[in-house]
Amino acid sequence: MSFAILHGDCRDLMKTFDESSIHLAVTSPPYYNAREYATWPTYQDYLDFLEQVFTEVYRVLADGRMFVVNSSPVISAPEKAHKEDSTRWPIPFHIFNLCEKVGFKYIDDIQWVKPEGAAPNRNGAFYQGRKPVTYKPNTISEAILVMQKPTCKVSQAIKDYKGDVLKQSLVPDGYERSNVWYIQPETASKHTAPYPVALTDRLVQYYSFVGDTVLDPFNGSGTTGVSAIKQDRFYIGCEIHEKYVEMSKDRIQPYDNSLKALL
Repeated sequence: MSFAILHGDCRDLMKTFDESSIHLAVTSPPYYNAREYATWPTYQDYLDFLEQVFTEVYRVLADGRMFVVNSSPVISAPEKAHKEDSTRWPIPFHIFNLCEKVGFKYIDDIQWVKPEGAAPNRNGAFYQGRKPVTYKPNTISEAILVMQKPTCKVSQAIKDYKGDVLKQSLVPDGYERSNVWYIQPETASKHTAPYPVALTDRLVQYYSFVGDTVLDPFNGSGTTGVSAIKQDRFYIGCEIHEKYVEMSKDRIQPYDNSLKALL
């Protein structure tokens, strides 16, 4: 079996994984109280939850390998009608702090840019009056943080890759040279908060080798898994909602032709 979708809380599931058994972790955590299936009493409870998840990801990730996290700010409506402003939670910045807190080293940040039509309109009020300080741009980007579990040398993380595996893993011409990636959002997914395969295709290709094991602790509809299996990696997804377990299995299965003999 070249992929497995595990049903349950990823914090508990990852505790059963061997230390340093994962070669790449790619995920997009649930947005704070932005979906009916992902709610917390307070924002601090949400951050505490993420810290617990990231701590386990750090434990199971091999030395020198990457943890790639996609996120964006979330706007919540005012709790009382007379309040003028909503609250905009700076999730990417807090995720960065949490990653550093549990031990990860910052490597890069990538901006995923979507068409303006894909973003909610935030500057309607400003358009009417054009008054300074009331300006609010439409948010058409999401932040992708690339964090690394520290190692003495980067070469230490790739020293065992040789021969055909190394050759098959080389990134071909046409790779993205900048940290600004223009990619259309996913529109056909049955999941309420998907990210596109075109995005995870790059992340899997740029940060792992053929035959590696890729983990997504928030499996969702299995986008990371599709990219991993298509590119001859093994995949483990953790998913707490049973309907998404079955959905992602059905989505990934057509790409699972049994991995070639790699070693």
